Amino acid sequence: MIKVGDYMQNEKFGERLASVEVEIKNQKSRISKLEGNNELLHRLTVVSEQQQEMNKHQQIQLNSLDKTFNNININLTKLNMSQVELQEDVKEIGKRVDGIEEDLEQETAKGSLSIGDMIKQYLHWWILLPTVIIGALLLKSLGL
Repeated sequence: MIKVGDYMQNEKFGERLASVEVEIKNQKSRISKLEGNNELLHRLTVVSEQQQEMNKHQQIQLNSLDKTFNNININLTKLNMSQVELQEDVKEIGKRVDGIEEDLEQETAKGSLSIGDMIKQYLHWWILLPTVIIGALLLKSLGL
């Protein structure tokens, strides 16, 4: 025979069992979500590792690119310095050519025969030489 207390106890067990079953369903749901999250975490870990590898390769490329840009910068600096030196050399050569042109003009001016200059230069000799000869003949004829 079933007693009233047994029925109450069975009812409490039933309630507790129902409560435990609800809790088990909730736990199953949570476990399912955790398994999904665990899978996502694994995927994220793989992606993170891949990203780290890509970052390493990218850093190597950036270092190489940095060296290349530095070399380009050095070459441009040298080119600019060479251009400045070349411009200075051209200016110096220009000055030398100007000096040579001036010297050539002076020499050309000296070398051109000007009748007036020739007469001035040789007039002294043309007058002086006959005068000396005539004077010497006069002195000789006078006996001095």
